[in-house]
Amino acid sequence: MRKMIPKSQIEQERGDPAGLERLYRQALAAGDEPAFKEGVAQCAREYPEDLLFSAWAYRLNIRSLSDVTGPEGQIVKQNQVRHWLTAVMASAILGVLYMLFAGGKPPVPQPGDAHPLFWIGWGPLTALGILAYLAAVDRTGERTRWYGGLAVAIIPIAVYMALIAWNWDDTDPLAILILLHLPFVAWAAVGVGLTLGRPDPARQGYAFLVKSVETLLTGGIYFGAGALFLGLTHGIFHVMGIKLSQALLQTVAAWGIGAIPILALASVYDPTAAPVAQNWATGLARILRILTLLILPLALGVLAIYVFYFIPAYFWRPFQEREVLIVYNATIMAILVLLTAIVAGPDEQRSPRQDAILRYAVLTLGILTLLLNAYALVVIASRTFEFGLTPNRYAVFGWNIVTLLMLAAVVIPLWKAPSERWVPAFRESIARVSVLTVAWALWVLLGLPLSFL
Repeated sequence: MRKMIPKSQIEQERGDPAGLERLYRQALAAGDEPAFKEGVAQCAREYPEDLLFSAWAYRLNIRSLSDVTGPEGQIVKQNQVRHWLTAVMASAILGVLYMLFAGGKPPVPQPGDAHPLFWIGWGPLTALGILAYLAAVDRTGERTRWYGGLAVAIIPIAVYMALIAWNWDDTDPLAILILLHLPFVAWAAVGVGLTLGRPDPARQGYAFLVKSVETLLTGGIYFGAGALFLGLTHGIFHVMGIKLSQALLQTVAAWGIGAIPILALASVYDPTAAPVAQNWATGLARILRILTLLILPLALGVLAIYVFYFIPAYFWRPFQEREVLIVYNATIMAILVLLTAIVAGPDEQRSPRQDAILRYAVLTLGILTLLLNAYALVVIASRTFEFGLTPNRYAVFGWNIVTLLMLAAVVIPLWKAPSERWVPAFRESIARVSVLTVAWALWVLLGLPLSFL
């Protein structure tokens, strides 16, 4: 019996022309063209706005041009309007909650300056708002259960952090560690809700990581636009002789900051589709691919200077100055983000030579970062042995081990994978090893405070 191509497999190639063409050729070779046509027909009916599925429908003579502007197109437009209305309402509510959590203090994630409710709660609150938005738009029972279960898991973690850190300020290292790790864990909870329970969780996880970077960039654009608007408004009122109070400006800023996350997510992510089925061919996703390719040679140059010049010439500086070690670790984290996004989106139609150049550039970047990470691990181990164990050194030591394992787990498959399979192998390695980061962040939140209180 021949193997049928399921509709879900075709749906996963949404936005990937090369992937869909590859599936079609596999179907032809296996004699499964009718099954492929049926799957494309179903996808074209469910996603009438998707140009790739529409083009395949015309190519396979499945439907005529009049179908695009028929009732299904109207349903899609109505769904899009409903999605955006939900996003706007959820953003407005989240903004109000940010205002309440700020409590009249600056809406900044800084212990001591901000209200404890804000600097502790902004990350979990944002995650809960996003999960509520996703559940409201994607009303399938299985997804809703995932979102609800994760919301229930986030709340006790946030309450536990509040009970421990309520009176801490920015002089307490544990407060800074909670400030950095709690939003990360909340973000990971959203990722679990979007990826688990779907086919091929490794591919789903990688798609979620890339969409997270895309959402972050979109949020930065919204934040910049909001800050510009607020500044211009303040300037206009100042010229008119009307002085806006600091409390009013802080309240408006808190609402605006709270409204951004869901709007940014709604701008780049379709909650009714799986992470791998998102649109990767247009918009900010395309800009992200171009940006990472432009940054790649610059990152290689910077790392080469670090590894082959700065470290040999100033070998002992990070042992004596922790600021240098902080710069090294920040570089490692930034390179990991770059590695995550460097092969995002649909498989490009690169020539074998171009593909080989990209592969070995990425491999070189990974190896150089691995060497820098190993050096940073030696430095933090030495500083811990010489100056003693503190919460910061404990956390940094663990992160250096985690990132070293991540880089090794990415570089080795990238080196061994066949030339035609290196991109999927690279993506899957990143997705699987990212679980280590979540595990360590959870331990820093739940276990580290008990060890040093």
